Amino acid sequence: MIVGAPGVGKTTLAHQVILARLGLSDSVLDMPVASSRRVLYLALDRYKQIARAMARSVGPEHEQRLRDGLAVWQGPLPASLDKEPDLLADLAAAHQADTIVIDSLKDAVSTLVDDALGVAYNNARQRAIRNGVEIMELHHQRKATEGAPRAQKPTLDRVYGSTWITSGAGSVLFVSGEAGDLAVTLHHLKTPTGEIGPLQVIHDHERGISTLDPALDPVAILRQRPDGLTVRELAMIQSGQNNPERSATEKARRTLDRLVRAGLAGKAEGTAGGTGGGQQARYRASVRHIGAVS
Repeated sequence: MIVGAPGVGKTTLAHQVILARLGLSDSVLDMPVASSRRVLYLALDRYKQIARAMARSVGPEHEQRLRDGLAVWQGPLPASLDKEPDLLADLAAAHQADTIVIDSLKDAVSTLVDDALGVAYNNARQRAIRNGVEIMELHHQRKATEGAPRAQKPTLDRVYGSTWITSGAGSVLFVSGEAGDLAVTLHHLKTPTGEIGPLQVIHDHERGISTLDPALDPVAILRQRPDGLTVRELAMIQSGQNNPERSATEKARRTLDRLVRAGLAGKAEGTAGGTGGGQQARYRASVRHIGAVS
């Protein structure tokens, strides 16, 4: 689930994931994307605007793959998903899709605040997932309380609607910003494995591409450090603290280990020592990745 106010780039991010699922790119925000056989895009509202937005990122050379791999439903569904719990799975089967994108959730459910309907929608979602379908949902936030600091990290209760909407989601991403902002912050509010971010994201509205702010992008930081980084050093950079808290250090460790698994970095184990002695492991950008950008 990608949550945020109108205009902060939820659809832009979703389109990049879709194109990566279709093999037209291999990553989004420097993270790998698994391939998909066929994507069904439920463009339930403003579908002409959605089409124009996607056109920013594709060219004539992509036409055949889009025809083979992307099906688009334009306009309202024949019934709301809380009233017809098999509809989502049936649509996936009818279009031979293993991925469904719902843009957006407000147009797929009768009401989002009623707990009974929230449970009913989650039932529809889980029936599709049981059939092997991956689901991405675009959704809106509650209005921020008056006087709340803009930089304050959002929480799950900022997601609009019944708690059962988020309870059934595997992962919830929250995009903080104002409509039309070039720079937004991506928070990971709910995670099935390990938290990513917060990520400082830069939108290129003309090309429909989003990138990480290089000042805080761990890959970019590694590229600029031929001698590499320790976990503590990355935590200091990302947190802005000379003595980072344990949570910041563990987050930096997970980030660097993820880059190693993705082949973007290498890890040299430190040397053992006595109490407080020894050297910490150092992480360096992989040689092939440095060569690709040098």
